[in-house]
Amino acid sequence: MGLLGKMKSMTGAVPKELLENGLLGRGIIAAVQQTSVSTGVDFNPSHVCVFTLEVALDGVPRYQATCRQAILATVLPQLMTPGATVAVRVDPKDRSRVAISLGEEPPVVTMASSGDANTGSAARILEEGVPCKVVIVQSQPLGMRSSTGKDMYAFLLTVMADGRPPFQIQVGNPVPPEAVPLLYPGNTVPAKRMPNGDDRQLVIDWDAALAQATTVSA
Repeated sequence: MGLLGKMKSMTGAVPKELLENGLLGRGIIAAVQQTSVSTGVDFNPSHVCVFTLEVALDGVPRYQATCRQAILATVLPQLMTPGATVAVRVDPKDRSRVAISLGEEPPVVTMASSGDANTGSAARILEEGVPCKVVIVQSQPLGMRSSTGKDMYAFLLTVMADGRPPFQIQVGNPVPPEAVPLLYPGNTVPAKRMPNGDDRQLVIDWDAALAQATTVSA
């Protein structure tokens, strides 16, 4: 990077070519560090911040990247909310080079079929895991699809497993369209978990949950 590029980086300026030609992705803000640098006029300044982002691109395992960017003071509080989601532009030749694109909506991203350390294989857990039950405390769409085309949801679950007291986890799970009506708080549904793995290696068994709901309604 030349001297001019370094100066622009210090002021939080985003290269025009990155915003115009970068790959459109989805970014979850993990951390914001405000610097002592500000730009613009006193009545409407932009504060230069260092953002740590979890970046999601179509078919690419999610990864973490940082960017230094000037953000209007009136917009910054929205981005400092934990888990705030933004559109990002990513340099296709250097995926560590990213920029927040506030003029665009975050896209729906299809997750990689493998290699994503943030998610276990749902099919493997359903096949090899042991049964348990979970109570849905909260759920919300993640704006991503699994590699099989199902919408991904973030869940806060209370897990009831044999041999241990109930415990809570946060986990992302794919949800088929026909199961969306079951996502209400307090609903107890069957699941599978890997007994010797991380507690988050858990998948709701939607086939069993739908069969259970059909039996109850009948």
